[in-house]
Amino acid sequence: MDSRQLHYFRSVVDHGGFTHAAAAMEMTQPSLSLSIRKLEDELGIQLLNRSRAGATPTDAGNYVYKTAVKLDALLSQTTQRIREMAGGLAGSVSVCSAPEFNWTVMPAVLHQMLQEAPDVEVYVEDPSPSITLERVLDGTVNVGLLPVTDSAAVAQRFVRQLDVVEFARFPWVVGLPERLADLPDPVSLYDIRDETWVVVPRNPEFIGLTELLDELWADHPDAVPARRQEISTLQTAIPLVAGGLGVALFPETARTFKSEGIHYRQLKEKLPMMSGILLTRRDADLSPATQRLIELIKKVGKQRADNGTATN
Repeated sequence: MDSRQLHYFRSVVDHGGFTHAAAAMEMTQPSLSLSIRKLEDELGIQLLNRSRAGATPTDAGNYVYKTAVKLDALLSQTTQRIREMAGGLAGSVSVCSAPEFNWTVMPAVLHQMLQEAPDVEVYVEDPSPSITLERVLDGTVNVGLLPVTDSAAVAQRFVRQLDVVEFARFPWVVGLPERLADLPDPVSLYDIRDETWVVVPRNPEFIGLTELLDELWADHPDAVPARRQEISTLQTAIPLVAGGLGVALFPETARTFKSEGIHYRQLKEKLPMMSGILLTRRDADLSPATQRLIELIKKVGKQRADNGTATN
């Protein structure tokens, strides 16, 4: 018994006989009759009561008919689902995204994804940059979003393993606690050298925020802070700064993350911008849903740049 035989059988029952069923399926009546007879022989039971008036199902035929209806529906759903997946309208995508992008880029991306492809399941995590890199390299996530200061260097380092795309660039701002709200804008490193600086760990794989600060302090040795407090991700710095424990460098996107007790200032000393890079494995066979999400990330990143939230 196969799906074709069940489809033929359902058509005979639906049309009340072989003549109309054969015409509807554009096949000869003898061929259709032979197919149903073979089905009955395979099952070892009569499925149809045949008469000059037509054909009606037996009790066994009614059971087979219900099965045929369910199978037709399942095949139709499967066909539709596969077409949706091929068009990036169904499936799942896993993303490791740094908190910096969860403040402004990813909410807009997820909103647009929901509008365009509501049946695509997007899983977002925000681990440390080193874990994001590790998961993209070992293939446990489809896409990684990282903040770096030199996207070209990352692309060169992993040229054989990863595709690296810069999707946005963000200027830096300094987050100050309430007690420093009277400091000017822009503020100088020398104005806050007595404060504890909240920093993320160094990453051996690429130059990040902490390395950027080290270079900045090397150029301004008299502004090197006496104390530093290390945190796992930059998002943790928000409550620490708001609580008055110190200061931290944030991408300008942090301004959109409303938090009482934090005041943002431009930094007087010049800094290179933060680049947002999108990572995928070079040998990965990206699903249409993943490709759709990647295009949305690029689109939203460009929109943020054009609107001034992220600038070139």
